Amino acid sequence: MSFEAAFFGPGNRLRWDAIRSGSLAADVKARLGPFLDDLRRAPDLLVLPRVREDDGRVQWYVLCASARFARVARDELRAFLGPSYSDFEGLPTNLDPSDGVEAAVLSRCGSSAFRLEVPQRDLFNAARERLLLLMRLRDERPVRNARRLRAAGRVLREFEYALMAKDGQATAQCIEELRTSGQLGATNLLFLEVRRLAALGQWNAILVLPELGSLLVMARPRRVTEALIRAVYAARLREFEDGSRITEARELFRSEIFPQFRDLFRTYAGLSGYEIDAGFLLASSASETPRHELVQTILAGYAEDDQRRSYLAALADTVPAEAVGQTLPDAIVEAKKAFAAADIDRAYELAASLSSSFEGCALLLRCARDMGTLAAARVALASVDRLSDAEKTRLTEHAVLGRIRDALHALASPAEPPAFAGGAPSADIPSSWASWLRRLGGSDPWKSAVAVAEAAAREWPLEALVSDAEAILETADLVLADRPSWGQVALRDSLPHLLEFFLSKGADARLRPIYENLFLTIALDDQTSSPQIGALLRTVEARLQLGVSPTDYGEIVRQITLALESAESPSIADVALDALDVFLNEACPDVGQREDFVVRVAAIFQRWYRRIDVAQWALFRRLADELGLPETVGKQPTDEEAVGTTSIWTALDKKTIALYSLREPALRRVQSTLRELCPGVQVTVFSDRVGGSPALRVASATTDIFVLATAVAKHAATLYIEANRPKSRPTLYARGGGSASILTAIKEHLNPRWSRKGG
Repeated sequence: MSFEAAFFGPGNRLRWDAIRSGSLAADVKARLGPFLDDLRRAPDLLVLPRVREDDGRVQWYVLCASARFARVARDELRAFLGPSYSDFEGLPTNLDPSDGVEAAVLSRCGSSAFRLEVPQRDLFNAARERLLLLMRLRDERPVRNARRLRAAGRVLREFEYALMAKDGQATAQCIEELRTSGQLGATNLLFLEVRRLAALGQWNAILVLPELGSLLVMARPRRVTEALIRAVYAARLREFEDGSRITEARELFRSEIFPQFRDLFRTYAGLSGYEIDAGFLLASSASETPRHELVQTILAGYAEDDQRRSYLAALADTVPAEAVGQTLPDAIVEAKKAFAAADIDRAYELAASLSSSFEGCALLLRCARDMGTLAAARVALASVDRLSDAEKTRLTEHAVLGRIRDALHALASPAEPPAFAGGAPSADIPSSWASWLRRLGGSDPWKSAVAVAEAAAREWPLEALVSDAEAILETADLVLADRPSWGQVALRDSLPHLLEFFLSKGADARLRPIYENLFLTIALDDQTSSPQIGALLRTVEARLQLGVSPTDYGEIVRQITLALESAESPSIADVALDALDVFLNEACPDVGQREDFVVRVAAIFQRWYRRIDVAQWALFRRLADELGLPETVGKQPTDEEAVGTTSIWTALDKKTIALYSLREPALRRVQSTLRELCPGVQVTVFSDRVGGSPALRVASATTDIFVLATAVAKHAATLYIEANRPKSRPTLYARGGGSASILTAIKEHLNPRWSRKGG
């Protein structure tokens, strides 16, 4: 007997209509079509009635789409009927294959079906109404689009990659994912938001945060403190550089800024950048206890011909001269005084020079907490090890100092802090990437591994590694070494910090083995995203700049292609264009592989045919033309079909645009593409390497829009442009050095709807 005949044949006096409409219908055939449509749509649950011919018993068959739905239906049936209205107790039903109806049920659903029976005739109507209610509620239940929760470390890794790419939309999405999943608290989410705004250069947005007051008084990561100082300087102090108005800058800082933001300037350790240096010089000038050693340290970091040094030197001249001939008090007294005055660097320096004592150790622990550097943590833990057993016991019993000690110890070891009273010395904090990587091979998870990598990327000197060939080879080998699963996850989550460390100063031939293994580690990650592919492209560029063999070139092309194709999103178009830019700019040992890559990119563009905008299509055509493969571009959408018609580019008509980058070919491509999109625009390009030419000065002062590709720009030229740029004229900053990044910066300026800044 067929399934339909079993329930719609003449032998079954109860029809499907009894469930759907609540009444018996005479015309069964009229209802048969919709019922079969329901079956073709494979609903998760169907309830069908049957009246047995032999004895007139009423039975109900509940058909489920799968075993998973059957488990849910079992609980729902017990809730709606249970033993009160039926014989169903939630146990599997043994259907009889010799019975025509039950054989039909078995053939369609197997074991994912239930049979229940109403034992008393007077309960039939009540049971029927409850089944109708169950079906109606299931029909009306809204669809829940549940998202698979990703591990917090995985989301934070993507956040760091997106920060590197200055991708505002991706960073905002990561923060929202962490917020909705409840994996991070409000304070940590606030820290991420500050870093996101800083990466996008939205300094005023940082200073108007409702939580700013709380941020200034709580313990913060050093990167957040750095972002806050940069925001204060960029929004309120940078204007005084014009004309070197030192007196005005100092007066504003002393009267308004320092009283509000004093806590940001407690310690210089772990911070870097021109805005940081200028801010600390102003703080030293405004403080009652000037930091003369810090002044000299800051100035020593700038070459004599660096134009920024002259302004910093002028700020340094406002710092009161150091008193001569005074008798200094006892060192511990002076250290405590410095700590109380928020001169943490001075307090740490004095405390570190003292002989072992409980007071000196306590001061070092507090300084290390505020400084947030691995070096300070290492010195503080060493001072703990030198204490006597009685002093270690006293430290353990001190609630605040004990917590600081345990937090610092977590940087050194995955194990629990030792019993310091008579216990073993603290494990050493890693001092090199090789020692950090070796630590990932331990059997016990090290929760602070990523935090140590983040601090190390900012603290350890790259010069010390590049001069040691053996250390480079050891580090490269350890990147690909076997390790426990927790160690591999920690390495992947730390990759953004490793890239920041090894690529911050450009490609170095001595680091070639490390670049190769970092490339493999990122490429073999099965969880890809646009920001991560952008980071992979950075390693590709470094490797190609140093030169690769045809075999290695083919492997690079293959891995980039796989990464792009796995993205499953049209947002990957810009990354694909930047990859084409890189392959076109750098030496190519295998032309066939490069041509194959163009074909694969064309396939991506064709896949997202109508979701690639006109500027991306125009740039792709130009890149393909330069490679001699115009025919690979294929069919392109019309202006009406494409996302983003040429109308947004008509806003550039009669406008002047200047572009600055050290990659002249990329500038020429953008120049040609802009003229194609808007013939009336005037575009000039600059690639000045030292300072700025008279033409660059004129363009900075007069052009309507100036775009800087800071990722591939000389800092001196960038400062020269900014110094000559009127505040009333927009200055745009491209996220990368490729043609697509420059075009995207202009597109987002013309139409905020396209912006990837995410707020």
